[in-house]
Amino acid sequence: DLTTEYKKIADFLNVRWPLKNTEQRIFARTMKIMEELGELSDEILTSMNLQRNTKIAQFSHQNVEDEFADVLGSLILLGIELEIDVEAVMKRKIEFTRQRFEMDSEKENQE
Repeated sequence: DLTTEYKKIADFLNVRWPLKNTEQRIFARTMKIMEELGELSDEILTSMNLQRNTKIAQFSHQNVEDEFADVLGSLILLGIELEIDVEAVMKRKIEFTRQRFEMDSEKENQE
């Protein structure tokens, strides 16, 4: 389970780089997401040949995957700090989305 593994990572990070309180940890996790999202964006631009040639020459799809994983992991770590049950809210959001699109399909069929 990803969340269980990331809880262990969160505990390690909180011991390794202790911050004064939850508010500071939430801020730090939010900033880390921004950093990782920037790195993912950089790799995506590279994959589209929209970077300098030296970066393009070093491109590998694994870099995109790794940066994607870093973004997702950082989001999970933020969820842990916010005391969000990541799995439960994702299931809830999936169900909401399914219902929404089913309703949209019904409206289109009626018109």
